[in-house]
Amino acid sequence: MVQVAIIGGGVIGCAVGLELARRGTQAHVIDRNGEVGHGSTSASCGIVRRFYSTRTMTGMAHEGAAVWADWQSYLRAPDGADLARFERPGMLFIPPAIDDRVRGIVAHMRELGVKVEILTPAEVAERFPFMDIASHAPVRDPNDEDFADDTGREIAGAVFEPDAGYVVSPLIAARDLRSAGEREGVRFHLGCGVAALRAGAAPGPRFRLTLDDGSALDADVVVNVAGPHSSLVNRMAGVELPIETRPLRREVCAVGNPTWSESDGSTIPVVGDLDSGIYFRPESGGRDLIVGSLDPACDTFEWVDDPDALDPSCSVAAHERQVMRLMKRLPEVRFGPRRGIAGLYDVTPLDWNPIIDKTDTPGYYVAIGTSGSSFKTAPVIGQVMAELIGACEAGRDHDADPLHVILPRTGFDLDVSFFTRLRSARPSTGTVIG
Repeated sequence: MVQVAIIGGGVIGCAVGLELARRGTQAHVIDRNGEVGHGSTSASCGIVRRFYSTRTMTGMAHEGAAVWADWQSYLRAPDGADLARFERPGMLFIPPAIDDRVRGIVAHMRELGVKVEILTPAEVAERFPFMDIASHAPVRDPNDEDFADDTGREIAGAVFEPDAGYVVSPLIAARDLRSAGEREGVRFHLGCGVAALRAGAAPGPRFRLTLDDGSALDADVVVNVAGPHSSLVNRMAGVELPIETRPLRREVCAVGNPTWSESDGSTIPVVGDLDSGIYFRPESGGRDLIVGSLDPACDTFEWVDDPDALDPSCSVAAHERQVMRLMKRLPEVRFGPRRGIAGLYDVTPLDWNPIIDKTDTPGYYVAIGTSGSSFKTAPVIGQVMAELIGACEAGRDHDADPLHVILPRTGFDLDVSFFTRLRSARPSTGTVIG
């Protein structure tokens, strides 16, 4: 039986392990944390939406939404299992303009069967009366003297996906995948990172991994799904890629939800507000809102050199920026005490799209640069990576003859070369929303 070592036990690593096990390999998921999902997955907001700049990403996200909507069946979980839930309050995306680009994105969403509407400012105000429809662009820092000034303009409109939403919770989803994987024979090596990784000598296994506890694991295939540590794992393996990934500090803050009531819950959808530079969604059964940054031009990226030196607390500066911007969109929000978390995302600075590919080292594969926006497609990435490994290990040259995967729930024809390490920049919204 083919032995596959998967480095990284987040939601994507667990999905890769499950899909490989279902195809007859012996999958080993290795993670330095004591439980799956305790890295970038635990910092994800779990947002599931399909508004993307490219048809490929929309198609992949649409398949992901179909999997989350049928989560128990996908996992083959027993009846009554306590699983992650897909809440679907809809998603409102507020772009800088309703222009040909936005209308083109909506057109390809509709072609793929996604329910979507373009709303005028008046329609946004009517459906979501708690929301101020003033335009706040260009986004400003709260310390700017003109931060609170009235621009005298309204938002251009919004794109609404009525059946989008979020998964409660990403950490539980990773544990669900672990349980499903164990039922299929996946072996988990937790609380023990990879200390060394070297190529073996023929005719033995291709790779030998030495773990932190001194034990060794031989593998025919290695899959790097190590999130913010992915570039370190590549260096350990002696693998160089033409494009890089880097760890990026992300902070999500929490405030009370002014629309929540004991009888009616919350009426707020997930909101991606490029006009205000933030995204937000309900949390804690709707009692709270969590808000993150969409990285407006006035903010600076917090790239991290050492992924092990993370302060997990929400900073004063991030809390002030994000909550004060939220208060402009939702005037009934109150500032409140500082609450929230910080985590690290693994990002491809070239175009913010993931790298899902083989490498020039035979048997070594990567699913990296996936943090944040790729949570929604985690089970799809698992399937795609399993198909890619199967094809390449059978002799296919994916670089010269790109693999296509027909996604089973939506029938979308996914050209896997979209995620190649050899690409130039792809279009994207330039965010890791979620």
